[in-house]
Amino acid sequence: MPMSDILSELDNRNLGCDGSNTALAAVSSSTLEYSSAVAIESKVSYRLSQLATVPAIHLPTNLPYYDVLNQVAGLMPPLQTGSVQNSSVHMLAAVRDDLRSRKNSTSAHLHERATGLKVMVVGDSISQGREGDFTWRYRIWEWFQSQGLAVDFVGPYTGTVQPDKPAPPSPPALYGEPQPTGAIKVSGGYAKDVSSDFPKAHFAVWGRAAAVSKELIEEVVAAHPADLMLLLLGFNDMGWFYSDSIGTLDSIHTLISNARAANPKMKFAVANVPQRSFIGGREDLPVSTNIYNSLLRDAIPEWSTTDSPIHLVELEENYNCQPSSCPVGSDGLHPNAMGEFQIARAFSQTLFKDFKIGSSTLSIPSDVPARPLPVPSNFKIFTSPGGVTATWDAVYGAYNYDVKSTIKGGIENFSSGSVSSNRWDATWPIDGWEYEVQVRASAGDTIKGDWTNALTATAHPQTAEAPENVIVSSTTTGFDISWDPPTGSYSDSITEYNVLYWDKDAECDFITGAAFTGTSAHIDSLVAGHRYFVAVETWNAAGQGFPAVVRSVIPGAGTPPPPTDLNIIATDPTTVHLTWDSLSAAAGYRLWLRNVNATDSKLEALNYTVEAACSDQYYLFPGTWNYECLPKGSASSPHPQTKTAARHRLARPLLNGVRTVVMSEVAVEEEVQEVQEVAAAVVMVMVAAAVAVRKSHGR
Repeated sequence: MPMSDILSELDNRNLGCDGSNTALAAVSSSTLEYSSAVAIESKVSYRLSQLATVPAIHLPTNLPYYDVLNQVAGLMPPLQTGSVQNSSVHMLAAVRDDLRSRKNSTSAHLHERATGLKVMVVGDSISQGREGDFTWRYRIWEWFQSQGLAVDFVGPYTGTVQPDKPAPPSPPALYGEPQPTGAIKVSGGYAKDVSSDFPKAHFAVWGRAAAVSKELIEEVVAAHPADLMLLLLGFNDMGWFYSDSIGTLDSIHTLISNARAANPKMKFAVANVPQRSFIGGREDLPVSTNIYNSLLRDAIPEWSTTDSPIHLVELEENYNCQPSSCPVGSDGLHPNAMGEFQIARAFSQTLFKDFKIGSSTLSIPSDVPARPLPVPSNFKIFTSPGGVTATWDAVYGAYNYDVKSTIKGGIENFSSGSVSSNRWDATWPIDGWEYEVQVRASAGDTIKGDWTNALTATAHPQTAEAPENVIVSSTTTGFDISWDPPTGSYSDSITEYNVLYWDKDAECDFITGAAFTGTSAHIDSLVAGHRYFVAVETWNAAGQGFPAVVRSVIPGAGTPPPPTDLNIIATDPTTVHLTWDSLSAAAGYRLWLRNVNATDSKLEALNYTVEAACSDQYYLFPGTWNYECLPKGSASSPHPQTKTAARHRLARPLLNGVRTVVMSEVAVEEEVQEVQEVAAAVVMVMVAAAVAVRKSHGR
């Protein structure tokens, strides 16, 4: 998934469209506790990992509930919620242990190198890079070489971000359990043309904020002595709500002070923060960036000393990335090949002008090398326990892979998605579905390889069926939900259930998931009065099963009254159009049918919840119905008096149809609660096919 999409999706999920944060609380004070910063970094890292794969979910058009499921499929994957934050003590210890574990493996090697200017690059993903990148660190090293300067790069890490390894889908983290943590990803390689002499050491970590690095830098500098620090941090502080512009400035100042504690004569080239392409809902980000950059420019002369000079690197002014466009970014922020040169050039200008290092600034070549992304080889697709799986050989330098899939009987267009490794697994497959799949390597928004040929395979999943008898009921600020385990094939290996819910009244909201091992759950902290879509899926040893679509729910709305003024119009001999008065408290309406002429006929759900106060029902053969009216309240309400609608006086032979009862029920509330099915009315109207035919001919 391109980083611009991940940032946009996460920002939208965590922000209202007015820019108000609802999940990662922004710190408005000038000081952020280190433990809080580490907690935010852990949460952001976890959420990014959840969005690393965007499934290409293709559904056949004849599938029940196709419209609503197709809409939900486009919002996947869900952001899992309810995980308990790991303790700050544990997270702090893990960060420091990681650094100390690398001290012995790099320090001795660094001090054995030829003497020269020791440079430490301190940054985030912009400086670390991804596998296959040259990185701007390499380009500034080339500049040092061109100036005849002996330099050594120092730091605890040496690699870029490595790609994910292929693996089958794993169940989501359980609600109420500690959120998963992963090791820092620093083992990725560089572009194949990078010189073997390049000293790769650095202190740049994907997702890192100044609020975290400031408390680590003294130990890092002590373990990896440096003369000059090239510092590029601050975007994540403001972009991920660690702090505001003033707080970010405070973190940068603290970082410099702590580095000086290890080396009082350290020199600093400090870059301002670049702009990025615009993200909907984040109108604050360009403003915060401008404020911070202005504050930084004014503060640097005050922080600078004779023994430890600090000079500004005008990165924003020299990096061609703006809210309107970002041609030097691979994803709206992170540098492509040209962007790497521009960042390196900005640092070289400060080193040359202010530190008097070198005889000229870096010159950007006219011919920047293109990134090679060949067609994935050894592409295979086959039936698997999860349904259908595709694999291929990893393409070196690919950030991820675009996937196109379609199924026989679905719409002709392919569904597009992306995966973070060289493996794709079908999502929500059903036995007998035939998938056609293609993949290509991707390195951002615009750098794409060619597609593979399309291959096909048929799904025979060993996943469990959806839960049964799902009941959802609203609470003041959420909903309760319960279900019965399925009893079909493969249900004996179910490990958990994932409750999916979606705020349909919030313009910038997406699917959320909450996973449980039991058969009931409570979801809280929702927006009262908003309409939520709810579904439940199973996870077993083979993967995730097809979800059960639950009626919508509105937290805090209570049980709505029965709909009134139910009308039925025969639009042709086998079709009726139903209308009723809408209810503000109703999340949707449920329609039911029974054949009143069939012995022991019971009401059965005709279709999924409809949101509008109308519905068309087709193919009601043989085409003549007798409807009676039965107003009804909630399931526990007594039946009111039954009344019969006016009958058309027709010859007896024309009254040979099936009499059917239609009940409109209201599905109340939100996400995971008992579905309150309120009977609107049971109407019986005798309509002859001949009358409907005459009307259709205008007689």
